[in-house]
Amino acid sequence: MKNGVGAVTLLGVIFLAISTISYGQNAFKGFSDQGRAAQYYLGGQDQVLMPVNVWGFVNKPGQYMVPYDTDLISLLSYAGGPREDAKITKIKLVRAAFHGKSTEKGNGQVIEIDVKKYIESGQAEIIPILKPGDTIVVSGTTFYFVSKFFDFTWRVATLIQVWALVNFYVKR
Repeated sequence: MKNGVGAVTLLGVIFLAISTISYGQNAFKGFSDQGRAAQYYLGGQDQVLMPVNVWGFVNKPGQYMVPYDTDLISLLSYAGGPREDAKITKIKLVRAAFHGKSTEKGNGQVIEIDVKKYIESGQAEIIPILKPGDTIVVSGTTFYFVSKFFDFTWRVATLIQVWALVNFYVKR
C-alpha cells in the first residue's frame, strides 16, 4: 500500500513540475501571443471581464477590468469622465496587432475618436467597442499646455525678481 501511495505522490510531483515549467515558458511569450480566451477573466456574478487602460486627462486614469462589450464612453465614465482640460475631439485608441486588424508592420493600430462629435450628433457608430488590451489616451487641450508654459514662465520670473532684490539690498 505504501508503494502505491508513494508512486501516486511521485507522479503528482512530476506532473506539477512539468506543468509549472511549461507555464513559465508560456508566460514569457508576452500578452500578444496568448490565446484569445486568455485575454478575458471571469468576474463576480459570472461576468466576463477584460483589461483595458486609460491614460491622460481623465479623473481616474489606470487599468480597468471591464465587461467584454464595453464601449469607449462607458470606459471614460468608469474613469470618472474626461477632465475639464481634456481634448475630446481626438481621443486615441491604441489597439494591439493581435486583434486581427494591424498595420503593415504588424504593430497594431491607432484610431482617433471624436467624442465631441458623438455628443453633438448621437451617432453611435462613432464610438468603438473595446477589446482586451486596448489603451485609451486622452490628451490635453492646447490651452492647458499654454497655461502650463505661462505658469512655468511666471515662476522663473518670480525667482529672478527675488534674486535681483536680494542682490540689490546686499550691494547697498
